[in-house]
Amino acid sequence: MRLFRVILLSLLVSSLVLLPIAHAAELALPSGDLTAPVIKHTPIRKDVPPGQPVDIKAMVTDNVGVKEVILFYRESSSANFKRLKMNRDLDSFIYTVNIPVVDSPGLEYYIQATDLAGNTLLFGHAFSPLTITVALAAADKGETKAIAAMETQITPVEKEEKSGVSKWVWIGLGVVAVGAALAAGGRGRDDEKPPPTTGTIIINGPAP
Repeated sequence: MRLFRVILLSLLVSSLVLLPIAHAAELALPSGDLTAPVIKHTPIRKDVPPGQPVDIKAMVTDNVGVKEVILFYRESSSANFKRLKMNRDLDSFIYTVNIPVVDSPGLEYYIQATDLAGNTLLFGHAFSPLTITVALAAADKGETKAIAAMETQITPVEKEEKSGVSKWVWIGLGVVAVGAALAAGGRGRDDEKPPPTTGTIIINGPAP
């Protein structure tokens, strides 16, 4: 009985001495999980109506376990990113976050996933983010069409003015040529002294 007590006391003392040493050794050793999570995400390709909410989804898996998934986003005209936690859907590996309002010109974003060992993976990046484009509002489309229509109406007028100037230049050159020919003919027949001739030149054309 005495021997049993001695053995039990020895085991108790050994456990009290060795347990802190084992715990310290565990903290000193690097984690065995060096594999980062895997992110699968399909970017939004279509233009989003202005003022509408947008759901961003991503499938995130890990060989041990996912700790958190964060969406970093900003307006296209802004310099700083905001962050939103993406929530996991029940019984799946899909993580979703809702952005309440998306306005023009659009959004830029990227996704960050971290596992239980601290390994991190990015889908996109701050210096190369993914983009969501906002469609033009009805008023903006009407203004664009009005400008295009004005340009179409102005172009024929400019062409007509250029064409009119060209016609009058040619008419003027024709008058000068006819006058020169008549003058040359008159100088060649000074000796014959024919009776004076009267002629009329009629020019038809649009008013300049």
